[in-house]
Amino acid sequence: MARARNIKPAFFLNDDLAEQNCALGRLLFIGLWTLADFKGELEWRAGRIKAQLLPYDECDIKQLAINLDKSGFIRFYSDGDKIYINIPKFDKHQNPHKNEKVSGSEVPAFTQDMRQLVDLNELTINRDLSRAEPEHSTSNPADSLLLDPDSLLPDPLKDIRTAEADAQKTERAKAAKDLDYSSWPAKPSAPVLKDWLAMRKTKRAPVSQTVINRLSRQFNLAAAAGWSVDDCLAECITRGWTGFEYQWLANARASPQARTKQPHSFESQNYESGVL
Repeated sequence: MARARNIKPAFFLNDDLAEQNCALGRLLFIGLWTLADFKGELEWRAGRIKAQLLPYDECDIKQLAINLDKSGFIRFYSDGDKIYINIPKFDKHQNPHKNEKVSGSEVPAFTQDMRQLVDLNELTINRDLSRAEPEHSTSNPADSLLLDPDSLLPDPLKDIRTAEADAQKTERAKAAKDLDYSSWPAKPSAPVLKDWLAMRKTKRAPVSQTVINRLSRQFNLAAAAGWSVDDCLAECITRGWTGFEYQWLANARASPQARTKQPHSFESQNYESGVL
């Protein structure tokens, strides 16, 4: 006896189902839900299923069903006497009436061993298992999309946000590559510069040309006192300074008593001193 089942509008956007099955095949797939028991399983009786689900259409229902199996939307199996159909993830996407479970089902539950008994070429019981291996993997990727239409709905806003984020990353990468360090006493070595940029990124302090220019004066003061640009950046990396003043470096390299004079909040000092 046929039963009422659920179908969501987004089902019709399932690319895998549409690309591998014709319109009648997709209609057959929906119809099989109404014939399946509470486990999502039913006996394969080609003539009866054709009469119940596609009575007005001239079609090869066996081939339609084989196509559904080969694309991963149903699975044929057998107990050695009869052939059955299993609909993967049926219990996840359907809500059978409680009386169905109470009444039980005469259809044996699907197992992988029972699947091996079906010859998909002829859709017959393969009693000697000589052709037991199915033509496709039983873990077809289509299983993961089966009856999960919400995940198949297109999200235009997500696409736009992704494109914008990619564009911003590209722009930032290009800007970082084009930064002019000529106002510094010397350009830092590649490893130190890479680590410094990574530290700034971790602290969400992007490096712009304005930042480079503001650091120039302090790095030149440090250079006059004998400190290289690598020394300055290494100290920033070690201590987590997003900004820099030569005096900080002097304090850090001085006695413990002198170091206590350096600011407790480097970020606030950055703004007060005009250093980003």
